[in-house]
Amino acid sequence: MMTTANVQIDWKFRILLQDDRPRRLILEGHVSPPYERPYHDPLYFYAVMGRDYLSLEVSRDFDGERLLDYLFGLLGQPEEPPRTQVGGRQDEEEGALLLVEWRFPADGRDAMLRRLEEIMGQSLAGAAPGKQPGQEEQ
Repeated sequence: MMTTANVQIDWKFRILLQDDRPRRLILEGHVSPPYERPYHDPLYFYAVMGRDYLSLEVSRDFDGERLLDYLFGLLGQPEEPPRTQVGGRQDEEEGALLLVEWRFPADGRDAMLRRLEEIMGQSLAGAAPGKQPGQEEQ
């Protein structure tokens, strides 16, 4: 008798900071891949959604590249390939980031926001500026 394992294919997002500003939504957090990571530190991300774009920064490592592959499958390929940002010396790649940007029509922002909510598994609209996810209104 053959058995099949229930394989998790989705990445799990945990938002640590959500800042809903008048012209952009800023998200900071970490994400867990659908496989066991050999590292002890979390994979952090930083995302900004403007009126007609979504930009994302992640670590330039195996997991960061796999996350981008996952998102390309859900959001489509960006117009330009990911760029590498290296801090400090240009010949040192420790701490390098991958930056990617998706462009969309300004009237498509709500649809992109809903799509991002589906991917992250949580609501992103209506947060007070600087509000921590899960923080109660005073």
